[in-house]
Amino acid sequence: MTQELDIPVTRSLEDYRHEQLLTIEEFAHFLGMTDQTYRRLLANPASVRMPTKRKARAKLGVSPYLIKEFYPPTPAGVIERAHAAIAEADLQGWIAVDPETLEPTGERFDGEGKPM
Repeated sequence: MTQELDIPVTRSLEDYRHEQLLTIEEFAHFLGMTDQTYRRLLANPASVRMPTKRKARAKLGVSPYLIKEFYPPTPAGVIERAHAAIAEADLQGWIAVDPETLEPTGERFDGEGKPM
């Protein structure tokens, strides 16, 4: 029997709105903001004041990390380091790990999943 895990997933405010079958105006009112502020929040989250975001998050009852528009943008340096690490692993090989213990198995694979 398969065990289902309840893993929280970051979603857009639009996902939350569609889930409740609400119009933009209805959802904005539920969140305690005007529909203009809601549209601005979707288009440019940084332009909306923090107290407005906190109020909306409280109404939804979820962590700000579970709302795409409230999640802080990833700094360019972090993305560059991730790309560099992936390129290095593609050259040197990806290390396989045991799925239960996460201990290395000693196997290495190339970037396409083929044994090296």
